Amino acid sequence: MNTMLRPPHSQDAPATPFRRAAGPLVALMLGASLLGSAQAKDAIRWQKPGWHFISRIMYQQDIQKNLKLRKNNISSQSLGMPEARLVTRYQHDDHWGFVFDIEPYVSLWRADGNPQENDTMLYLPQLYAEAQFKEYGTRARLGRWSTDDERTWFFDTDFDGLNVTVERGPWLVDAFVAQYDVWRHDLFNRNAPHEKGDKLAAAMGTYRLNKDHQLILKGLRQVNDKKEGMHLTHLIGGSINTPSEGMQHWALASYVSGHQNDRRVRGEAIDVGATLFVDSSSRWNPRATLGYAWGSGDDGKGTDNSHHQTGMQTNKSEMGAVYDFKTYGTVLNPALTNIHVLTAAVGIAPMKDSSLDLVYHHYRQDKLGA
Repeated sequence: MNTMLRPPHSQDAPATPFRRAAGPLVALMLGASLLGSAQAKDAIRWQKPGWHFISRIMYQQDIQKNLKLRKNNISSQSLGMPEARLVTRYQHDDHWGFVFDIEPYVSLWRADGNPQENDTMLYLPQLYAEAQFKEYGTRARLGRWSTDDERTWFFDTDFDGLNVTVERGPWLVDAFVAQYDVWRHDLFNRNAPHEKGDKLAAAMGTYRLNKDHQLILKGLRQVNDKKEGMHLTHLIGGSINTPSEGMQHWALASYVSGHQNDRRVRGEAIDVGATLFVDSSSRWNPRATLGYAWGSGDDGKGTDNSHHQTGMQTNKSEMGAVYDFKTYGTVLNPALTNIHVLTAAVGIAPMKDSSLDLVYHHYRQDKLGA
């Protein structure tokens, strides 16, 4: 079956102004982190003894029309996905716990002139043992656990390995050594070929100025010899402020270095913007957002100067809304490489826990390939 629809579970150079500024930026972030707190995401949630369950049932429907100019002779196709999820936690005492997360779903593919095709899957997003020591501000997880990062620039997925989080007052540092997909995600699909994914080592921290404002500094090492000899190091620093009124802002800078495809890699990216809540006293809570992102491109000569994301990112953010969405556009959903993206958006909250947003993206290529 050839279809564009897929289930949701199915990256010495000349000096540039940004590269010249990268050293002072990293020094500033390191200096700031020595003064205060480091945090990867939220503070540690200390678990209480007993059984805990979280369940979810949902249905997704994706419909595409007029595909004849794009693929085969299909004019319409749809993918329906009834899905359930059950997360089970058993906390033996104040220190030891266990988490089991199972996600069964069925994909129903239909296209004109074709019989319906069904595929049943049983996914295992999380399975890990956990040790927590509140008196030391430390938590460790061993197994498969789900994770993401601010604006999901690095990843929004799950890993197999060891994760350690340390919290000291305002300080919090999250570190892990892991590999992607050590064992199969789909427990029903045991006959298909299976390859282990990227090996990773990461240390992520944030300097939290207050409950809304944080400075972040993160590093990630990514290795996969089967991906054109990929050996990459990613560094990210910046500031994120998300108050519920007034002005929110984000300002992030990324630098990636290493080797891939027998070429030296040196790439950069920035992502800056702000959301203004125009009138927080209004029940509509109107807001406006303006943002700009740039990922360096490559001309195909010498050093590869394109910015590489990890390939496990989803690039999602809220921009003042209740729910997150694709930061650089839902339709194209580009990686932040060889591109300039200008974003303008307006939004309101018509009801509690809801948002309605109109988002505009303007794209420009950074460099033409050789």
